[in-house]
Amino acid sequence: MKAIFSKLRPSKRLVVILAAAFAVSAASGGAAVYVGRDKIAARLSEPSASGLECTTLRTLKLGHRGQRWIRMHVKTDRAGGPDRVRTALRVVGALAKKERADLYQVVVLDAAGPQERAAVRGAAVGAEVLFAPGPQSVKGMDEPFRASYNDGTANPDGMFHGRVMSLGLDEVRAIMANMDDHSPCIDPAAAEAEGAGASEASEHPVETAEGHGGH
Repeated sequence: MKAIFSKLRPSKRLVVILAAAFAVSAASGGAAVYVGRDKIAARLSEPSASGLECTTLRTLKLGHRGQRWIRMHVKTDRAGGPDRVRTALRVVGALAKKERADLYQVVVLDAAGPQERAAVRGAAVGAEVLFAPGPQSVKGMDEPFRASYNDGTANPDGMFHGRVMSLGLDEVRAIMANMDDHSPCIDPAAAEAEGAGASEASEHPVETAEGHGGH
């Protein structure tokens, strides 16, 4: 998936507006050029409906009391809280379409955050989404989604020290309905396995664990 902010392509309408601004500037001393630039800057600063580009750190497939849980840790680079949670919602949707499970969990970390699995907790968590297609069968899940994000900015160590903000189910549904992109994160391990050929793919397995639950 292309980076949504840095590589956003202008629409045909925006191209026409920009062309018109340059045409007018030729006769008006360039004033219209600045108006056109302001419009472009405003458009590029708008938050993405689908979150940001992300990279998969690890995927854990867990067996828990006869259920199948999938936990994914992903990273984004210096993203704001709303963008992080939108990213997590997009990724959990892509994951649910790809694999069947009773509970899906996507945790978003900062690019400078911890790499170790045990360290993915507390201030390291920039956003988190839990999705249970049948919430009545998963302990602690009263609704299909639980989504939250830390409203702080990541420090140089990739840790967040702001407030944890929770989204209501209606907010989650509105965000997902408004998404115009449903791609997963970039997965370096999968790309490496694919490049090495099918014969070596088994050397890059997804991490699995049995009997370890909790969310």
